[in-house]
Amino acid sequence: MQNRLLGIHMIVQNEEQYLPRCLDSLKHAGTEWFITDTGSSDRTAEIARTYGATVLHARWEEDFAQARNISLPLANTDWILVLDADEYVTQGLEELLNDLPKVHKSISSMRITIENLVGEAAEEKVISHPVRLFRAHQGYRYTGRIHEQLVRSSPRKANRDADTDTDIIIMEPHSCEEDLHAETEPLAPLCLVHDGYLASTIAEGNKPRRNLKMIERELADDPAQPFHLYNLGVTYCQLGQLEPAMDAFHESLRRTDVLAPYRPTLVRDYAKVLVGAEQYNAAYVLLAVERQRYPSYADLHLLYGVTLEQQGLEERAYQAYARASDCQKELGNTGHTEYSTSTPGAPYVTEAGSDGYRAYTPMARLAQKRGFFQEAVHLYGLALDSLFTYGPAWTGLADVLQQSGETDKKIAQILLSRARGIEGLDLSECSGHSGHGNGRHGSDRSDYSTADDPNVMTTDEHLTHMVYVLAGCGAYEQALNLLDTDARRARIHAADRMYWMLCAGKVSDALQLAENDWADVCVEQHTNLPLEHRINWGLACWGNELRLSDSFLVAMPPQEKDVWKVMDRLLNKLSNQLGPREPASEEQQLLQWSPQAQMVTEKIVEQAVKTGQLTLAEQLHELRAMIMRDHRGAPRRFGVSLQVCCIVTGTPWQPPIS
Repeated sequence: MQNRLLGIHMIVQNEEQYLPRCLDSLKHAGTEWFITDTGSSDRTAEIARTYGATVLHARWEEDFAQARNISLPLANTDWILVLDADEYVTQGLEELLNDLPKVHKSISSMRITIENLVGEAAEEKVISHPVRLFRAHQGYRYTGRIHEQLVRSSPRKANRDADTDTDIIIMEPHSCEEDLHAETEPLAPLCLVHDGYLASTIAEGNKPRRNLKMIERELADDPAQPFHLYNLGVTYCQLGQLEPAMDAFHESLRRTDVLAPYRPTLVRDYAKVLVGAEQYNAAYVLLAVERQRYPSYADLHLLYGVTLEQQGLEERAYQAYARASDCQKELGNTGHTEYSTSTPGAPYVTEAGSDGYRAYTPMARLAQKRGFFQEAVHLYGLALDSLFTYGPAWTGLADVLQQSGETDKKIAQILLSRARGIEGLDLSECSGHSGHGNGRHGSDRSDYSTADDPNVMTTDEHLTHMVYVLAGCGAYEQALNLLDTDARRARIHAADRMYWMLCAGKVSDALQLAENDWADVCVEQHTNLPLEHRINWGLACWGNELRLSDSFLVAMPPQEKDVWKVMDRLLNKLSNQLGPREPASEEQQLLQWSPQAQMVTEKIVEQAVKTGQLTLAEQLHELRAMIMRDHRGAPRRFGVSLQVCCIVTGTPWQPPIS
């Protein structure tokens, strides 16, 4: 058979859910596919054949390397690309196919880029650059039962240490290979996405526990092997067992050679777990040394900044975050078009945005804390330039604008202008507040302006972020005004919209939303709404000077229905001044004053204050105190005053209008 350029080699087991997506991303490559099935009980093998793949069947021997090596001698192509079923190509395939014939013969393996998704948000991913592409029939094979390592049998490499690089990352996707010569492998243009280690995916299977058993077998054969100790720590992290993870990382770091290519990632993961366990001093001691060893590793500078900030060393923390933001410039462009042996070493395994929005945002927060508002605005803008949908940067930007004295309306204008990419507004021109200086890390002008056209927006996803940012800074009416279509409203949870309506004084709209969205659902599905949602619904009824609706009472759980009935009757009497402010006998019979009832009535008053319905809150507070007095047989002031409640919730208090 005539050799072709590129072949895809995979091992699979019960991957019918993911395999089509993977193969679809490669179907225009004109490649040969070898898929080794290790015992699927679903349609995996059948699906593979429909794509023209050669399916090899092998018994699973709890040895990933053994399974990987089955197809390698069968390759009829110049190059082999190793993939997993839960990965798929996003870009660079056509460029790779065009460039491979030009690769110098001295290059026999290359790295690719993998975005390992660890959450649903755009920023929740870790970037790694493992060796997945190598020449066929050049002595390459895999070794190791788990987290198998790519090795090459040649005199030049026979004596190389096997403790080498991997793209295994803490609580995030594992890859399958070790790189033995990271200093010479260029970066190919191919980019993949891997979502097999999302939390939701892990919850569906048992990969971490399977991995743990296999790693323990490896350590039984060689208890002091630092690479397996490292993988043991990673697996403990995935299982949520931080104490044994820290022990494993500590022992692995103690035994790992300082030149081992996987060592930087080990340091990162160990420091990340220490920070997660709030062992800031231990993380500080570790990073004070290791960040000097790996000066271009942004993740280490970020973590170091966290440890400094926790110790109150905010100026030094700012410098550490700034150092992280400079790492991208230092690493430079590794390049892949020339495929030269002089290409710099592989980039580090890094959390997305470590040298961008994740660095700029804490810098902005610290600048804001020190009163450098213009600098903070500029830095938040840099963060959003790196990732438009980064929520903490939007929230911080809104907060600093609010702190600088802007009105909610002006903040909404500025944020919307920023979303449309309009430039040129000086913060000092917004409302006469100049902040506190021109800043230390950026220009003296922000990147925002106040355009009056509210109709231009990017995408519904961007708009959703903007709506939540506006609501988060108290601009509830402006947030609701953006939701001018059913499609846009559908992206926002009904409970959030209802709360914003109450806060904006749109109580009629809030009641209509509750009756339309919740009444039928609660009855038909026999489900109860969360307590906060039930309270908002009740407040919407009372805010419209209406009695609680039948649909509302039907949706209430039995144990609190009588409490709502009593409050409703007494509030109606109080509002209409129909008699003494005392519970009638029929109301006393309805009322079963339990700890649950006490909690519900307290939450009702608190929520009325939070949503700004202070007159209603005062009435409810009076009724609650009266019921408690009647129940206990003696006058009693229950709970905190409305003034205190307002202070706790951040709501301005004023005496209600009588």
